[in-house]
Amino acid sequence: MKLWRVVAAMLAFGLVLVGVSPAWACACGGYLADAESEARANGENALVRFDGTTEEIVLSMAIQGSSKKAAWIMPVPAAAKVSLGEQSTFNELVQLTRPKVVVRKTYWPFRDLGIFGRGDGAGEAPGAGVDVREQMVLGPFEVVRLGGSSAAEVTAWLGTNGYVVPATLAANLTPYLAEKWEIVAVKLTPKEASGSLGGETPPLRLTFASQKIVYPMRLSKGATTSQTVTVYVAAPYRVDASTVPDASLTPELLYAGRVEGAEAEQLAAPTNYLTAYSSRFAEPRRITDDYTFTRSATDDVFQRTTYVTRNDSSWSTIGVVVGVLLLLGGGAAVVARRTR
Repeated sequence: MKLWRVVAAMLAFGLVLVGVSPAWACACGGYLADAESEARANGENALVRFDGTTEEIVLSMAIQGSSKKAAWIMPVPAAAKVSLGEQSTFNELVQLTRPKVVVRKTYWPFRDLGIFGRGDGAGEAPGAGVDVREQMVLGPFEVVRLGGSSAAEVTAWLGTNGYVVPATLAANLTPYLAEKWEIVAVKLTPKEASGSLGGETPPLRLTFASQKIVYPMRLSKGATTSQTVTVYVAAPYRVDASTVPDASLTPELLYAGRVEGAEAEQLAAPTNYLTAYSSRFAEPRRITDDYTFTRSATDDVFQRTTYVTRNDSSWSTIGVVVGVLLLLGGGAAVVARRTR
């Protein structure tokens, strides 16, 4: 399928909505809506692949409300290659990591008595402090890769080139620039001049060299609404969340297991062990760090379980139960006679 058709399909699925309202909403990076919009990011899905030397992040954000134009900013620890991701990525991951359903039967007349037990739940020339490394257009995205020594100059360049720049952005970028990270800034505009943006953004892929698995989150401290973040980590092994954005929150483990066969085309060996975590950050201002993931002590598998209880009241089952009751009654009578 040609690229323009892929982009058009993505826009039709997630972006072309109606209506338009200063918004500073964050996901893993900063989501910046236009000054007349009330759009904000309230969640994100990310697939992080790591083979030991290279990391790849595929990211999609859920946008509440709509805006005429928007952008987001994503820090990464090394020079990044940026490309479009696959639209089906997160649908596949949701299916792979969904809870298994276990049906438990109860039998008349023991229904709801608990006798059988219960299971457990489970643009402009930059200043000296800005290094514009690459600019490109990818479908609906305008992408620029920036380095810099001055957060003030980086944010000034962004503002001059059409990005919404909230007051907190320079302070939140400073630690990343001090660590020599690269800043990927992405603009997103609707296909039609009269259109607007909302829903889920098309997946965007960033690939860079890394010696560890990291998912940037520190910019999210500028968010003003709660954020739900789900990170799927594909590596040669199971991983633990060794550093978390908010030290007071433990992420929920959704899934751990090796993906075999054609279940997910994007999880080829050796990065076919999938570990999934989810967190809801009710107070984003408490975010102080990025996610980092390290190898677990074991590759034990994990899958959530949903229990469904159904009463089996068929005549054949009733007959069996009555028969058991008669046998139990007869045995009790024999024991009573022998006791007498």
